[in-house]
Amino acid sequence: MKKVYKILFLFTVGFITYCGIELLWRGYTYPLMGVCGGVAILLLDQINNKISWNVDILLQGTLGSLLITIFEYIIGTLSIKGILPKMWDYSNMPLNYKGIICLPFSLAWLALSIGAIMLADAINYYILGEDEIPYYKLFGRTILRFKEK
Repeated sequence: MKKVYKILFLFTVGFITYCGIELLWRGYTYPLMGVCGGVAILLLDQINNKISWNVDILLQGTLGSLLITIFEYIIGTLSIKGILPKMWDYSNMPLNYKGIICLPFSLAWLALSIGAIMLADAINYYILGEDEIPYYKLFGRTILRFKEK
């Protein structure tokens, strides 16, 4: 039951957080984007759990950025085909592909992924009571370690 609670809790946090970011950034959002935010934080948490905290946070964020860019590509392709509504258009952005993905937003997803990894770790450690103290390395050096509970 604890695992189900964790999944629901993290999904809800990802859903609300991503919708909130979109609302602040562009003034509107779509529920499907909240679902993507919820699924993304769950997947990022699983990736983080499978690999060691010794893996550079930049590499973890890059994996997250790739994951979110793949989500964008799939959803954007479905919107071009008329299966989903058109929720964004990157046509005017540099280094875009068919207006559905672009390098500047992939870099934004890198930063967002790092934040989501840290948020999920904080929830797991401080709220859900997991035992290991999260820490993060950048270029082989520990740059952040959570305080003990």
